Amino acid sequence: MLKYGYNCKHCKEYREKTCDGTASDCMCRRCPRNLGQCLTVRYCRETESVLMEEYD
Repeated sequence: MLKYGYNCKHCKEYREKTCDGTASDCMCRRCPRNLGQCLTVRYCRETESVLMEEYD
């Protein structure tokens, strides 16, 4: 079993070191799709919905 989910390497929080890949409620961790591609086009093929990034 992987230390972190398959898609963590594509996750913005993981790359910025604000997440260690162990959050059980993260969409990146268990998504069966290529999250990197979904984040690039801002569309989730699994849920068929638009991805919107939240800004602080």
